[in-house]
Amino acid sequence: MLTAVLVCFALIWRVVEPGVVQGKRASCTPPISHDGTCSCENDVVTCTGQSLVPTFSTVYHYQKVSIVNGNFRNAIRSGDPFANLRTDELVLHNMTILAIAPHAFLPLKSMLKKLDLSNNFLTVLPSALHDLDVLESLDISENSIGNRNFTEEVLRKIGATLKSLTFGSYDIQQWPVTLKHLQMLQNLNVTKAAFQFMPQDAFYGFSGTLLTLSLGTTGLTSVPLAVAQLRYLQTFNFDHNINVGDYGMNVPLIRGRMPYLTNISLQQDSLKTFPSALSAFENLKSVSMDLNTLDFVSDHAANSVRQIENLSMRNSNISRIPQALADITSLKSLDLSDNRIHSIDAKDVKILHSVKEIKLNNNPILYISNHAFDSNGNLERLELRNTHLKEVPCALKYAIENLTRVKHNFPLTVDISNNEIACTCELKWLADTLSTHQANISWNIIGNCETIVMSINDYLNSESLRDCPTSNIC
Repeated sequence: MLTAVLVCFALIWRVVEPGVVQGKRASCTPPISHDGTCSCENDVVTCTGQSLVPTFSTVYHYQKVSIVNGNFRNAIRSGDPFANLRTDELVLHNMTILAIAPHAFLPLKSMLKKLDLSNNFLTVLPSALHDLDVLESLDISENSIGNRNFTEEVLRKIGATLKSLTFGSYDIQQWPVTLKHLQMLQNLNVTKAAFQFMPQDAFYGFSGTLLTLSLGTTGLTSVPLAVAQLRYLQTFNFDHNINVGDYGMNVPLIRGRMPYLTNISLQQDSLKTFPSALSAFENLKSVSMDLNTLDFVSDHAANSVRQIENLSMRNSNISRIPQALADITSLKSLDLSDNRIHSIDAKDVKILHSVKEIKLNNNPILYISNHAFDSNGNLERLELRNTHLKEVPCALKYAIENLTRVKHNFPLTVDISNNEIACTCELKWLADTLSTHQANISWNIIGNCETIVMSINDYLNSESLRDCPTSNIC
């Protein structure tokens, strides 16, 4: 009898427990907002416009709590502002925070893994971080924290668990030497800084753990020699360092010293050519050279990246597809969007034998040769978004026929959206081409008609186009 009562009681409890039905959260209840708004979905809370900390209940453990775009200038400077909060991730972004109570995060001591304090008015690394025992990710970017205020005591405490750190401020005049305590660091992202030099031992303490490094918008005039000490580095983003230029890329690197480096980004570094230093990275797969002035790419320059598979040169003042790319025989993806390319001749793309993806979006293309793409037997995706096209290029017909001849086994996607494509009977050639080869190749054309409210795909399958006479345009 007693056992039956206990079982019934347990069943009742599972039904009436707040927010829980049969062991699962029935709904996500947001905290009580005193001003602004708070919402909750899938255990993720989002609060905006707050000047007071919302009232949390100890009943709920949220996956993530974001309190953004408000005013906490005085709300968390003292007391116990997050007394009942239970969450794995806390975002306090753009909240005009000047200071944080010494033990504000104590209730989150053994649970908070990610903390975002970006875009506030902090001038020193908060001592409240000292209470966080399992913190793995910290973002303090867009705060006026100078290099002298990267408090050693705090960094020593969180260094045992911290794997990711993001910081950035023009108040950082020199490299913060106290970062040496971050012995578990895997991801370091510097979003901005005023320093022009980094010591050769800048990464001491985590040179054997760092996997991703981003150094952006700094006063650096060259790639720091300290980078060569990161023997396990996989990704290096060195972007928006406008004082570097080609000369600043001439750094001595020992071939094979960084065998795990596969991704490099050198965006907006005032470059005019590919750095020869890239040839030192034997396993390099992806290179981004966006926002530079690569109006001419020499054969020698391309030879330094002949081992890569993905290349992006967006918005780099390029007027023709560089013939030097023929030396990159392993290239699979090429992005030349946002350049000055006016025409695409057959010889321009013929050199890209192994390329599967070509992106030419946002170029003022006036002419495409009929045989521009019929030598690319591996082509899977072609993007021509917003290129001032008025009609589907006939080059697509010959590309499909070529892919059929080489027994292409992958679907072909052509994106011609944001163009003024006229959907008339003149498109019958494309419908007939696709119909003829549908048994050999699957296809997808992305884009809408300019003349009618219909996608190009739908128009090609429409009854009205089937009734059109055969088109001999292509």
